[in-house]
Amino acid sequence: MAEGLLTSGDQPGAHPPGSLVVWATVTVREDAVEDFLAGIADDARCSVRDEPGCLEFTVSRHVEDPLRFSFHEVYASREAFEVDHRGSEHFARWDAVAQRCVTSTDVVLSEVQALP
Repeated sequence: MAEGLLTSGDQPGAHPPGSLVVWATVTVREDAVEDFLAGIADDARCSVRDEPGCLEFTVSRHVEDPLRFSFHEVYASREAFEVDHRGSEHFARWDAVAQRCVTSTDVVLSEVQALP
């Protein structure tokens, strides 16, 4: 690590540099909100409980548009997200729910940076 950069303990939010951050926003069909909420709750809970590489999984509902939801997920590595998370049984269950309930999805992947 370059001299003068923060270590993981100094990083705001305490996620180490190099952690993969997933910012996802979805729009849900009005008649499917309850099914969606049950599905994403299962995915979020199982991700944090069963995946050592899942450091955070937060779901929020947009104030101005109650059919839009955002997920803020943090994984120890890209592999923890792409292999462990996306290859899990609970993600497969979530994907089936998303196919029924979600009308649009926007996903941005980023990495936590060490700060000077």
